Amino acid sequence: MTAGLVAHDVFCLYPTPRGHVAALRGLTLEVAAGERVVVHGPNGSGKTTLLRVLAGEVAPSAGNVRVAGVDLVGAEPAERTWLRSRQLGLVDQHHARTLRPELDVRDNVALQLRLAGLAAAAARDRAMESLESLGLAHLADRRPPTLSGGEAQRVAVCAALAHGPTLVLADEPTGELDHVAADAVYDLLVEATTALGAALLLVSHDIRAGRVADRVVRIRDGRLSEEWTPGSAGSETLVVDDRGWLRLPESLRTGTGVGAGSTTGVHAEADGGRIVLTGRARHAPVAPRVEAEGLARGGSELLESHRPDEPAKPGRARRGSTVAELVDVSVSRGGRDLLTELSLAVGAGRLTVVQGPSGSGKTTLLRLLTGLERPDQGVVRIAGTDLVGLSRPQLAGIRKANLTVAGQSGSLLETLDVRDNLELVRDARGLPPDPELIERWIEALGLAPLRHRHVRVLSGGERQRVAVARALAVDPALTVMDEPTSQQDEANAERLVAVLVAAAERGMAVVAATHDPVLVAAADHVVTLA
Repeated sequence: MTAGLVAHDVFCLYPTPRGHVAALRGLTLEVAAGERVVVHGPNGSGKTTLLRVLAGEVAPSAGNVRVAGVDLVGAEPAERTWLRSRQLGLVDQHHARTLRPELDVRDNVALQLRLAGLAAAAARDRAMESLESLGLAHLADRRPPTLSGGEAQRVAVCAALAHGPTLVLADEPTGELDHVAADAVYDLLVEATTALGAALLLVSHDIRAGRVADRVVRIRDGRLSEEWTPGSAGSETLVVDDRGWLRLPESLRTGTGVGAGSTTGVHAEADGGRIVLTGRARHAPVAPRVEAEGLARGGSELLESHRPDEPAKPGRARRGSTVAELVDVSVSRGGRDLLTELSLAVGAGRLTVVQGPSGSGKTTLLRLLTGLERPDQGVVRIAGTDLVGLSRPQLAGIRKANLTVAGQSGSLLETLDVRDNLELVRDARGLPPDPELIERWIEALGLAPLRHRHVRVLSGGERQRVAVARALAVDPALTVMDEPTSQQDEANAERLVAVLVAAAERGMAVVAATHDPVLVAAADHVVTLA
């Protein structure tokens, strides 16, 4: 089979005020035409940078990259534009980056075709054909805000593939979906790429993504470290590149006794021109998943090792007292009833989790609590103040005084480093500097090595943790978070859950919408939406 992409010995360096950061460090990967490859790896391992290099958005610092016949090293801007508009299908984790809310579904798909060079009438006709072929024609006249998360993401997949690309790059396309909706997106990606004969490179933390793959690879420290074939028990192999570089997973390194200055238990041999270890590596996360009950208050090592050690903030509301509430709230959008006569009391010092399938109204509930959306009926109160009827400036004042938000996009200032983002939010709220508190949240969320790194060079998971740290840095009475673990690898997801539990221990009211069962299990109160 011919190659859909070839990346050989690729380096990608990002400049920072304190030197360059190497996101890719000699990565080599080949994907055949029509092959489906899933990429796993911890936060900051280089997965998103790899996709940006392959899409021609970031130039490699060294190495060779050829995608769909285009040599990206030294390619002219016109060649890169042609590649993205004609040969690549790009699927983002956030469908809002792909779909325009003011256009209906059919015109959203047609817009992608227009960008590929089709005339308006032909694009609309082709868009309808694409929707029909993928079983989405019934959504053609709907607008994205009226769709569930799963429906919107499937439409985004349709839009990304409507022009018939030869390679599809998907970055965490199911990160914010429940299992049922995620499976529908995986199935659609398989169906669509198979029909086109297109290759698929899918980056995901979801181990279930492997079911759609011909091959699964793992990236660590900017290089390929392991690969395996789904369904073949014990088939994982460690990769040694053509220069002899080997990166051992922590589980295998400790299991074989390999440490600094030691090669105990390691033996490599040639296999068809490729070097592999004679011992097979077990496919396991870097850190074992902590049992949900291990996150219970007052006991787990994980909680104790990541919790800032101050007592609850002086003057904080008594634990369990109501900080915010919804009373008989109903919301309808696009003819759909999202919430019906819902009541909820959010208590100080408690972690409240909202769960439910995609499209059940989780994000709407959070927007109501923050005054960013108004109910059709019912009452919303924060700190005893009824938000219904308040002006926008009054609502902004309530938010500034009482709460913080960490949304799915986690808007951060790209030109500032991690620490400056946290200091800025305190300054913007008129709060005095508190370097010790900021440093403790940075440490707790595993961001210490990144504290002086510009946000623009961070991975999606690292940015998400910075957004959480920023929300906690002002010590709010109420903090509201939408899918806070959606972009985290397993170890960092556990760390983040422990931090949210710790924030509640400090007396904050913490509300989080999630599909993560570990976060649900750690909650004091769980709200389940149908």
